[in-house]
Amino acid sequence: MNEAQPMKRPLTEGQKRLLHRMPELKDSVFPHVYDTLPADNYINPERFRLEKEAVFHSEPVVAAPSALLETPKSYAKVDIAGVPVLLTRTADGQCRAFVNACTHRGTKLCTKDDAVNGVRISCPYHAWTFALDGRLIGVPRQEIFPGLEKDRLGLKELQCFEGGGIIWVGLSYDNDIDFGSVKGELSEDLAALGLGDMIVYKKATFDVKANWKLLMDSMLDSYHVTRLHKDSVGKFFVDNENVIDRIGPHIRNASARGNFEKSRVTDDFEEVRRIMVFSYTPFPNGILVVSPDFVSFGVVRPVASDHTFVDYYMLANKGEPSTEKMEDKLRRSFELMELTFGQEDYWAAEQCDAGLRSGALDKIHLGGMEIQITMYQDEIDRRVKDYVSKS
Repeated sequence: MNEAQPMKRPLTEGQKRLLHRMPELKDSVFPHVYDTLPADNYINPERFRLEKEAVFHSEPVVAAPSALLETPKSYAKVDIAGVPVLLTRTADGQCRAFVNACTHRGTKLCTKDDAVNGVRISCPYHAWTFALDGRLIGVPRQEIFPGLEKDRLGLKELQCFEGGGIIWVGLSYDNDIDFGSVKGELSEDLAALGLGDMIVYKKATFDVKANWKLLMDSMLDSYHVTRLHKDSVGKFFVDNENVIDRIGPHIRNASARGNFEKSRVTDDFEEVRRIMVFSYTPFPNGILVVSPDFVSFGVVRPVASDHTFVDYYMLANKGEPSTEKMEDKLRRSFELMELTFGQEDYWAAEQCDAGLRSGALDKIHLGGMEIQITMYQDEIDRRVKDYVSKS
């Protein structure tokens, strides 16, 4: 790729407010907060069923970064909370979402783990063929289906919104999903980070034997970073006061790196990402952490109360890796992130899950460096209670 200079990316007003609230490292004040959560929230299968209905089938969910479908005429699959999803990018660049099931016999159309380039999708079972806009365009031996009307057998479409570099999907095709919370300020923030202009450098999928919320908690907890990750990324961080606010149900966070000085603060993202970390929790299942040279983007995909998949995408600016040095840096960074998430964060989540399922604890305990967990879990709990009250 050609050598590329980082483009200027002005921060949004919300990001500026967060950044200018950050104290010098020496002035950090850790919140004195003590809270608890029921252990049952993580291990009860009925609770998991309610979360699927009240959250994943009632709210917009994160499906993938826009960069997964980098070019028009491409498609990819992702299974989320029991729904097989097919994402497509049509020739005009529009992103669409469908149930990844052939309307003939229900076979999954796309079975590949990586995005595929192509203008049509053919079922691997009987070769029924669909366009990227969901239309059924080919049926082998159509004469054996007397009266078959192809225009009535297109793919089942799901509601979809693409903004700020994220593809959001509504998993319920029977209910109208309100995408209002993912438009506006959140999309503007993510666009300011350049998310929509990035490419997928590499992707990994982790198979984790733990409740999905334990994986979300691991990204909301600054308490563990210099401890669990002491032999990996912990050396790049210091305990400090996080500055946190909300964008609707989503959490926006800023924390200082060890080289942070308020005198170095500017309103340009490419400058400040070298001295601090922006991280976001796009509700309900997204994880986004900004590093100096890449963005870590995670999609948490629940399977059962004790089983979760996580897609990890390392996103890099277009035009990178532009040099052999940058290629080597990104390669080593990806290896480090695979270690950090797979062998540390998700290992810890599995240990927590096993401990909670022993029945020895009726609650978990949270301190002042874990307040984002309470913020996040309150959003889940509110939706579950509303759902139950309306049922």
